[in-house]
Amino acid sequence: MFLHSKTISAFITRVRNDVREIVNLEMKLKMERSRIYYKGILYPLTIVVFEDNSRLGYFDSRSYELGLSKKLMYQAFDSVLKNIIRHELAHFMCYLLMGPRVLHGEEFHTVCKSFGWGPEVYAAYANLELENDKAKSENEDEDENENHKTEKLLLRLKKLLALATSDNVHERELATLKANQLLLEHNLDLSKTETSGDEIVYVKRVLEATRKSSKHVAIYEILKTFFVSPVFNHGRGIFYLEVIGDATSVELADYVAHFLDIELEAIWKQTQKENPSLKGKSSKNSFFNGVAKGYVEKIEKQKSTLATGMDLVAIEKNIQNKLHIVYPRIGHSSLSGGIHNADAHNAGKIKGSNLSIKPALNSGSSSKQFLLV
Repeated sequence: MFLHSKTISAFITRVRNDVREIVNLEMKLKMERSRIYYKGILYPLTIVVFEDNSRLGYFDSRSYELGLSKKLMYQAFDSVLKNIIRHELAHFMCYLLMGPRVLHGEEFHTVCKSFGWGPEVYAAYANLELENDKAKSENEDEDENENHKTEKLLLRLKKLLALATSDNVHERELATLKANQLLLEHNLDLSKTETSGDEIVYVKRVLEATRKSSKHVAIYEILKTFFVSPVFNHGRGIFYLEVIGDATSVELADYVAHFLDIELEAIWKQTQKENPSLKGKSSKNSFFNGVAKGYVEKIEKQKSTLATGMDLVAIEKNIQNKLHIVYPRIGHSSLSGGIHNADAHNAGKIKGSNLSIKPALNSGSSSKQFLLV
């Protein structure tokens, strides 16, 4: 999950300076701003900070990301941090030389040695884990408390979503109403207590695919009802659907996105059986457009009964502030899409108005979390 705060921003700046120094002085390449020049080509390099207890760094060749664990901010010695950076830059170089197949074998060691880097870089992960496990900071304790609050709220929300699948219409609607009320109260509290100071903004990649479809656009629209800002982002040959907001809303949106990715396909196939005349891409696009519209209209109607217009404006302003912290120059674009088949669209609206988010024991979400400036 991507995070943003003044503390993280300062850490990213520090890392960026370290990267530039290592690239220019040790690797004998040239780095200009956020791009590395190699054999006539400028390669972008995005630096992110992530939350994940299982690893301390990564390099993603698809998006040219160099990721560093959040705990390095608080625990790593300067020399150890630089070895982690060297380790990931070695992966970057291996990708340029040999493609994405190189992991930590002899080829990787050879690349490290070519820059004068020894075992302290090969084994940077193990060394750092061993070294930093000796230190415990107040920041970690605060993180654990915050994580506990998030998990507790998520558990309550998922239980309500489970009741929203009941065969009893009254029970189903009441559970959906209570889930929305809980989310509204949570976000209203945030809109009143958060300031523009050192607040943390969370961003998480919830879905990725090679091509954006009408189903992804429908998921985008539905996720907005969960008090996050969804954003489509692009890498080489793939696109990502990211969500931006507070920790609880982002985790819930991740859970919902993975459910919808499968569920929307299932209800489209079911609708085709019920309506054999609905065929082709145009019908499918119109159907998913209708599903999103039907679901969003239902939720917006509920919200209007739970909060005042001023409260909803305050919440929306807080959500937009988080979006612009992460993407300050992002523009607005309409993703509604055209309605080419009225029958398919109307069928989708009916399905959307009855759509429930069924909880699962394992949401199937990615374990990778990021903190981004």
